[in-house]
Amino acid sequence: MKLDTVTRVILNRVLQKNNFNMPKLSQSEIFKCQMILQSINYSSDEFFNKTEFSENEKGRIIYTLLKQGKNASLILEKLDWKGFEHIMSTIFDENNYSVLTNFRFKDEFTKYEIDLLAFKFPYLFAIDCKHHNTGSSSFLKNSAEKQKERVEILFEQFPIISEDLMSNLTLPIKRKIFLFPMIISWREYNLQFYSEIPIVSYNHLSGFLQEIDEYRDAMFNLSLIIE
Repeated sequence: MKLDTVTRVILNRVLQKNNFNMPKLSQSEIFKCQMILQSINYSSDEFFNKTEFSENEKGRIIYTLLKQGKNASLILEKLDWKGFEHIMSTIFDENNYSVLTNFRFKDEFTKYEIDLLAFKFPYLFAIDCKHHNTGSSSFLKNSAEKQKERVEILFEQFPIISEDLMSNLTLPIKRKIFLFPMIISWREYNLQFYSEIPIVSYNHLSGFLQEIDEYRDAMFNLSLIIE
């Protein structure tokens, strides 16, 4: 199965920047393209004359294509890991989370990075995005274990890094928040939890976030109070 012409035009324009060559579209394809662009607040001229798209713009545009029922596998295959992270960031943003990407911190010996931190009171998710075409459950289990370790170190270092996170994620003072490790994959797997760490496919992420109160007690978490 191939992507339809309009989806390919929009996707290639977003991803290829100035290397994009506009194909000739039929009248119906032009109309369809205009409707999609209007849904994300772009005119055709503005979209096709734009020199470069920010990562946030790319995430929003591509997520719009995914929401409209386009072939997710074919779209996601065109993204690199960074593009996939920004799609996930967009989903959290649409669910009213404040998001910080590629957060780096360190302890006495080692530097660490968390792909996404997403906060909506009282939940703070530390997310590892897996843009891999693998069906290996052992790979996901290993990823979950490593993310749990990162979150435990993040928790230990929190008094040192909390000021930075407060300014970027609007964390509250003197309120209890719950810190959760989480894995998000672009493939769907039978494995949904490992060692109390949620493993969520991208297409189930919005539903998972909307029902988080039901899942919370089954998930590993560490509680924090910022003084």
